[in-house]
Amino acid sequence: MKHFLIGIGLLLVGAGCGSETDLLQPVLGSGKAHFRGNSIGDAYKKVLKETEDDSIVSRSSASINCELTANGSEVIVWYEFDRQRLYSIQTDIFFPDTAALAQFQRELMYRYNNRYGEVSENGGFLVWKGKAGKDSQVQFALADESFEFGRPKLSLTIYNFGY
Repeated sequence: MKHFLIGIGLLLVGAGCGSETDLLQPVLGSGKAHFRGNSIGDAYKKVLKETEDDSIVSRSSASINCELTANGSEVIVWYEFDRQRLYSIQTDIFFPDTAALAQFQRELMYRYNNRYGEVSENGGFLVWKGKAGKDSQVQFALADESFEFGRPKLSLTIYNFGY
């Protein structure tokens, strides 16, 4: 009986780990990059190549704007550049319902807490800080803007904090 319970526990832990990947990966992408294969400080051409499969709405030398659908959520992304380097990523994620928003937020907080340390709260934003190269810091700010937009929505901003 003891071995059976341990086996069930391991199965549940494994299932929980898989759900994070399945839930976050279509929106955030995989790997260690900050967002969809891109990290703060990346070159404009690299980001442009990474966004080839996303629907690019507009682009200039200072920004790339994309829209995509992932897991039934509408995702709008603005990549902003300074001196041909990725400076910030602004993402609005519109969810089909509040349950999907809550589950995504839980999984994202779990991932970011593990990667960047415990979250702090600042002016209504959940905030994490991490490294981008040896000389700069990256800040991740997450806000639930559902009330303001009248539908389930999270806003995620990733930017070069030590600029």
